[in-house]
Amino acid sequence: MANLGYIGLGAMGSRMAKRLLDKGHIVTGYNRTRSKAQWLVDLGMKWGDSPRAVAEAADVIFVMVTDSQSLEAVSSGADGFVAGLGEGKVVVDSSTVSPAVSRRLAAAVREK
Repeated sequence: MANLGYIGLGAMGSRMAKRLLDKGHIVTGYNRTRSKAQWLVDLGMKWGDSPRAVAEAADVIFVMVTDSQSLEAVSSGADGFVAGLGEGKVVVDSSTVSPAVSRRLAAAVREK
């Protein structure tokens, strides 16, 4: 099975992560409010202490956050998921963000 990461475990992201767990995939997840994701940990999801930890643990990282500011918060800085990327990793961003933020993030991911 695949080694996946999920950042943003709100209403939609949590249900998608659960489906991946249900299919037997290894899922490492992160949400800014851990208590909202505890039910997924109880079902077998591994917890990443930061977005970077999720990116370091997974081969494919899914991101689903609510806005541009949230995406920048989980992607940038020493604990952001971009810092945890390496060769061959894939980022799938399904966040509701501006095109400019998506382009900046794509450029940062390509650099890694």
